[in-house]
Amino acid sequence: MKREDLKEFNLTDEQVQKIMDLHGADLERQKQTITTLTTERDAARTQLADANKKLEGYDPEWKTKADQASQQAEQQVAEMKARFAETRAAAGLKFSSESARKAFMADLAAKKLTPQDDGTLLGFDEYLSSYKKNDPGAFAQESGYPTVKDGGDPARAPAGSTRDQFAAWFNEQFK
Repeated sequence: MKREDLKEFNLTDEQVQKIMDLHGADLERQKQTITTLTTERDAARTQLADANKKLEGYDPEWKTKADQASQQAEQQVAEMKARFAETRAAAGLKFSSESARKAFMADLAAKKLTPQDDGTLLGFDEYLSSYKKNDPGAFAQESGYPTVKDGGDPARAPAGSTRDQFAAWFNEQFK
């Protein structure tokens, strides 16, 4: 920040000086914070190096064990991401029953589709269309209740109704 930049806002010299003093104080505080954090970081690195030397004395295989634990943790995180992506992808789908949903989710997990960075699954749309083709009964009907197009029991229709009026009345009753 420069004084000339502030003067462009039609500020007085006194106002510019106050702003520069505040800005300078902020900069000094940030510099102190950086110095403190750098010192703490260096101390932590030294402690880590000392601890690693001690661990080698206690358990020569500690590094291997730590690497294995790290790999297992990464694998668990990847699996959790995959399950989350699968759940998210299937969230908008309507299944005909809870067991149909469980079967779909189990088959999806077995398929091991690759989760993307944005939380989607690579190849999910193709998998879904294939699943709908192979097991259409697993999904709830999109249109809701069936509609009556012709016929029905005219005796139950309101007085003076025609078939089309009855069908309209029936469809209204069961929406």
